[in-house]
Amino acid sequence: MKLKVCFLNFLLSFLLIGCSLMPNEMKTAQKILDSNPDSALYILQQMHPNQSFLNADRALYGILLFQALDKSGKTLQPDSVVNFSVRFYEQSNDNVHLAIAYYYKARLYKSAQQFDKATVLYLKSLDIIQNKDFELLGKIYSDLGDICAIQTDFQAALTKHLKSFGFFVKGGDSISANNKMLDIGRMYRLLKDYKTARYYFTKTLLSSKDSFLHGSAYQEIGINFYNAKRFDSAEYFIRESLKFPSKGSNYAIRNYILADLYFDTNKYDLATVYALNSLKYPANFITKRECYRILANSRYSLGDLKEMAAYMSKFQECTDSVRKIEAQTKTSVLEDLHQTSSAISKSRQSLIILAIIILLITLTSLSIVFTLRNRSRNKQIQLEKTEEKLSEKQLFLKDSLIHKIQENRTLQAAAYKKANLQERELIYKELFNTSLQLDDWDAFKKLMNKTFNNLVTELETLSPEINHKEIMWCCLFLLNVPTNEMIVLLECQQRSLYKMKQRMTQKLQLSTTTEFEQLLLNLSEDN
Repeated sequence: MKLKVCFLNFLLSFLLIGCSLMPNEMKTAQKILDSNPDSALYILQQMHPNQSFLNADRALYGILLFQALDKSGKTLQPDSVVNFSVRFYEQSNDNVHLAIAYYYKARLYKSAQQFDKATVLYLKSLDIIQNKDFELLGKIYSDLGDICAIQTDFQAALTKHLKSFGFFVKGGDSISANNKMLDIGRMYRLLKDYKTARYYFTKTLLSSKDSFLHGSAYQEIGINFYNAKRFDSAEYFIRESLKFPSKGSNYAIRNYILADLYFDTNKYDLATVYALNSLKYPANFITKRECYRILANSRYSLGDLKEMAAYMSKFQECTDSVRKIEAQTKTSVLEDLHQTSSAISKSRQSLIILAIIILLITLTSLSIVFTLRNRSRNKQIQLEKTEEKLSEKQLFLKDSLIHKIQENRTLQAAAYKKANLQERELIYKELFNTSLQLDDWDAFKKLMNKTFNNLVTELETLSPEINHKEIMWCCLFLLNVPTNEMIVLLECQQRSLYKMKQRMTQKLQLSTTTEFEQLLLNLSEDN
């Protein structure tokens, strides 16, 4: 009898240990999270999850804490909490909570401006998310739209904001949906469709009585007028927006736009005042960079060279941050890679199922299964090797082309020494025509696109005003062709070469020729 009692006690203890005895504080926080996130956050921050907590409770605590921080508009921290949640749910096969954990881990990367890592996690969350979780779907597409906008991929950003808007509408979240209308209008503005942009901004004003949204709508209408060069209307709406409360970086943006407007209208003192006001508020590095640009240019216009130099130094620091962002892989590229990986994964699963069926039917088909699996493995290995060599290929193509030019130069060396000036020019042209096919634009374009990561097509897209001779200069520059040879090949004077470079800098809307040369190097490299 005593033995049976001991056994029953042991069994009861085992069952209790296996159950998640969620602390009462967590249960309370979970219940009030949507209705009163500040109180839920306070409760959770008073708790100190430790080894006495079951792993399931620690994982859920991390998600609840980050949800409370997010809904309260606070900074998401610490990352160790959500990292534990991600690891736990990856092992427990709980896709509902794993999708949320991926989302908040992605938000951490987004706030740290590591947009490539953030995008990968957003896409993972989308793979496993429940289709009826409209709030989470709306938030993910909203964040992806923000990233695309920062990466200047405005069409992709517009597509994602439209999806986000649709999910918020389905979920009945009118405030988030109205905010998305502002983002949609902002993307139309960046695509220079000012009429459609103003439609969405005005619709937001009419759809909501929220003072924050009204301030944001006035702000966006003002910026829309400013970009359309209607400065009086822009000034009115931006000034009106300052009368409304603001969240995030909106106050900084409103002051910056006023500063830029006053600079454009030669009111340098006012431009300085509002640029400095903008820097007093939270802002991203892009807004800060533009404020320092206005301050440096205003001080220069007012003859204050000392302050101008200080602001130029700050401007350069922000520009370096922008370049780091631009160097990251774009969201659209990561999406393509993710879809390809998903397709490969599904293909593998199909092969495994097929292998099992064939194995049950006949032993003979076992060899076919192994053949298919080996073929798939070889393709994967080949894909990995191709990715490793992708960056080396671009450099190899350039070096091969330079080597070809040098070989042709060596072949013409004897004739070049005996030739007069006019004959030497003809030899130069023949040498480069043979190496680069300068006289055949289509062939030249194809060769340069292959060698320099689709450079010619990119330049034509960035500025249709760039002509063939200017594009040839870009390619010769990247091939390190000496200036005296460029003069002969492009049939111009040395002074004309520099003017050509200045014109291209302006056509691409860059500030300096140094920026232009850096742009060429960036475009020619395979990212």
